[in-house]
Amino acid sequence: MFNMTTKNLIIIVLILLAKPFIYAQDNELKIPIDSYFEKYVFAQDGETNIAGVSIVITKQNDVLFMGNYGTADLANKTPLTDQTIFDLASVSKQFTGIAISLLEQRGTLSSSDKIIKYIPDLPEIMNEITIDQLIHHTSGIRDWPILFALQGRQMDEQISMELIFDLLKKQEGLNFSPGTSYLYSNSNYNLLVKIIETVTDTTINYWMHENIFSPIGMNNTFYVEDISETIKNEAKSYVYSNQSYLPIKNRLNAPGSSSLRSNIADMSKWIVNFHSKRIGGDSVFDRMIQKGKLNDNKTIEYGYGILISEVNGQKAYTHDGGWAGFRTGTVYFPESGIGIVVLSNDAFFQPTKAMKDIAEIIFPKPKKNVTSSKSENKEEIKINDEFFSLCAGTYQQIKDKGTFLTFFKENDEYFLNFNEQKTFKLYAKSDSVLYIKEVDAELIFHLENGKVNSHSLHQNGRYHKALKVSEEQKEQKINYKKLVGNYYSKELDVSYKVKYENKELKVHIPNVLINIRLEYSGDFTFTGDSGLIQSITFTEEKKKIKGFIINSSRAKKLVFEKVKE
Repeated sequence: MFNMTTKNLIIIVLILLAKPFIYAQDNELKIPIDSYFEKYVFAQDGETNIAGVSIVITKQNDVLFMGNYGTADLANKTPLTDQTIFDLASVSKQFTGIAISLLEQRGTLSSSDKIIKYIPDLPEIMNEITIDQLIHHTSGIRDWPILFALQGRQMDEQISMELIFDLLKKQEGLNFSPGTSYLYSNSNYNLLVKIIETVTDTTINYWMHENIFSPIGMNNTFYVEDISETIKNEAKSYVYSNQSYLPIKNRLNAPGSSSLRSNIADMSKWIVNFHSKRIGGDSVFDRMIQKGKLNDNKTIEYGYGILISEVNGQKAYTHDGGWAGFRTGTVYFPESGIGIVVLSNDAFFQPTKAMKDIAEIIFPKPKKNVTSSKSENKEEIKINDEFFSLCAGTYQQIKDKGTFLTFFKENDEYFLNFNEQKTFKLYAKSDSVLYIKEVDAELIFHLENGKVNSHSLHQNGRYHKALKVSEEQKEQKINYKKLVGNYYSKELDVSYKVKYENKELKVHIPNVLINIRLEYSGDFTFTGDSGLIQSITFTEEKKKIKGFIINSSRAKKLVFEKVKE
């Protein structure tokens, strides 16, 4: 009798350890969160068959709230549930991060190891890159989604790890020298998975199941090994366009950076692990939240697949993700033990905003007084006066020729004047990124060859590019006929065609339906009117055009050579 009771007790304890204790829904949370999602996020004239979101809120080891709003499959009117499977997109990176931390703990690898030790067939340019630099996005390796887009590949095409790795092996340059800067790149985390599979001599799916998913009861979390396979309870993703939802194909298989599948029930167990630290204990988790360091010891905010930052004034470990219409996010507040996970199949859902709004419901903001306001102002980043002097001047928007923005300094403060009508005070996020508080707008200045001749205004999810007015006058001095022709990139294995039609310089990328219009910004450099190409700088040798160099957001210094016709 004693033995039987002991056995039963052990089973009960194991069950309790494998899953967080779930309280009845907290009505104090349920009412405002129901109202938030139903009224503000998915309100469409009373329509209920819409793409939606699943959410869980935890506190320490417990689930405070779990809810589902909207539909998993519009054609079949299948509602979202706790068991609906989503693509986690870039939220997958934190799982890669904990895997690397576990392997470090076990002595299987060291973050200071050169990646060439484990992936010997990488190009020579990557020989000095370390595992640590992959983890913290300081490697300089170009981002594969941007590289594929520059090839003209559509994102609904089938993309595998093999395709990604083959493309990375062709790279002859980096965005910057390893360890000298930070730039987010999905490629880093795909290479981390290759290293994990090498040192463990097994697949990432098997190793993650045995070492991470199974120990905390995440039995419905996995990587898709065959994209043609039908997945039970999987949500379909959608984009809302012209008063209807259009389905989006998801044919990506890129473990490490993305492609992990899970549901909100499993993700509740994952976010609880931020408190319980059942996987690996304190040492593994503490390593995950280590901020990265550059060669000059400057600290960056990215840890092991998570961003160490603040949300609504509270310390937070967070990450969001987006791919093929799936939008996801996690945030954990270490001081209160509160965790939030949102998973959506709506391409227009904004996970970071939703998590911030939900945090405001959980942690109502205290009323500001004069003292706290003054202390907040002291913490604001100061505008770099030397860099601003490069930015100062009047800019004309490319698509709206009647819009002029003038940046100037007055009495040690910095301002933007809009069309000689309204003036806004400017604040800094960094040297090259300024923002306006009153209208929630961000201005990103582009430094090219030591000069700033363009910027992008980011507002309401859209980018509006503008050129310095004084630089436009130089446009007439260019012999555009010299620029016309075919250009080839060995790194991308693709040819572009540059055309001059109707007094406009355009570049054609294969399989892209529209041509990208190029606007002159000085010193043989042009900016593109799409988000894909930030700049193209033509190179000249003996008064003949040799080629051009493309800079994009996460893929820089790509060389194209002009092809003789």
